[in-house]
Amino acid sequence: MRLDHISLTGFRAHEATAVDFENGMNLLVGPNGAGKTNLLEAVHVACLSRSFLTHNDRHVLRRGADHYAVEARFTSDAGREIRVRVAFQPGAGKRVFVNGAQVERLIDLVGRVPVVVFAPDDQRITAEGPDERRRFLDSLLCQSSGTYLDNLVNYRRTLKQRNELLLSARRRGVSVDADVLASWTAELVRHGAPLVEARRAFVVQFNHYLEKAFGRISRVAERPSIRYEPFPGMETDRRDVADALGAGLARTARAERQRGSTQVGPHRDELDMLLDGHLVRHYGSQGQHRTFGMALKLAQYDYLWERLGERPVLLLDDVFDNLDPGRIGAFLNILQSDAVGQSITTAARREIVHAHLPGGPCRTLDVAPGGQVDVAPGGQVDVAGDEPLSGDEPLSGDEPSAPAAKGPETERSD
Repeated sequence: MRLDHISLTGFRAHEATAVDFENGMNLLVGPNGAGKTNLLEAVHVACLSRSFLTHNDRHVLRRGADHYAVEARFTSDAGREIRVRVAFQPGAGKRVFVNGAQVERLIDLVGRVPVVVFAPDDQRITAEGPDERRRFLDSLLCQSSGTYLDNLVNYRRTLKQRNELLLSARRRGVSVDADVLASWTAELVRHGAPLVEARRAFVVQFNHYLEKAFGRISRVAERPSIRYEPFPGMETDRRDVADALGAGLARTARAERQRGSTQVGPHRDELDMLLDGHLVRHYGSQGQHRTFGMALKLAQYDYLWERLGERPVLLLDDVFDNLDPGRIGAFLNILQSDAVGQSITTAARREIVHAHLPGGPCRTLDVAPGGQVDVAPGGQVDVAGDEPLSGDEPLSGDEPSAPAAKGPETERSD
């Protein structure tokens, strides 16, 4: 998949901006606040109907604007043109159009234009709580399987209703209506069991992609893996998943009434990430967290490519700023190889990337405050340094891990 053109109206820092992109590597350069990340955010909106930084469209709306609109033109690997328009207006909601026709549901856009995002906050996947890892898992599976997406949407809707029923009874100090609860429980099992089954199958498949990706960016002889830890009672129970989920809900019925929430189900699953069998979140160094996170996203790219038969659009948001030269060189080498199609990268300074380019074209675009985007002088850069970095340096690092503090939802201004 290739993004040929995107235009933004009333979107974050952009009053009205239009940008053309080329296949291969595209570099957006500009100071903080100029709108580089906003462009990546808009591409993500065109691919999945939502930002990767916030779920609230009002936060994306430019100050003083009455609506935002993102229009993008893509070309598939088979040469088919895909035109997407996403528009939002407070009070009227959000609408999505594909090739001029409005889609019935926003989620119907998911999977048509696959996308993978690298961002500085990706370290939270390996370093923080299970919510981050479930989010990564769900995002990947939703793009690759419409069935999984439908089950997840229905499961979350059912879980919300069931929790509201339990919490209401707890707050009022009354017994929950058994018949109504049983109805929601049956729905929860119906939509939850396929999620567990899909996650189990995915982990077995994905470990192959992860090992391969890790080996491309690290010469350290460590074996990465992910391990699915479903809700209590499923670890050793080989019965039908639906039966096991129903039994788990029955077993925790008393705890549910006491706490006013559902205690068993896919919403409480864990996805362990390990190096040589050791949990990265407990024992990983800063370098190991970075390397594992990079490998996860490369593996995600390869997984989606193989499952959908389409190369995802690859977005990289200021990911090179805190990397050592070895990692930068190894990763840029991958971006300029046949392993990746189109990539769009942001950087505050072009030398962060240009100094480590192993060779090959890199189209550079200057982003000025206010969102103006121009091809940089000599913007089609072809760099072949005297000593191209091969990435042979050890990349795991030995500095201690310091997981970032969990804060409110990220709101980037650039």
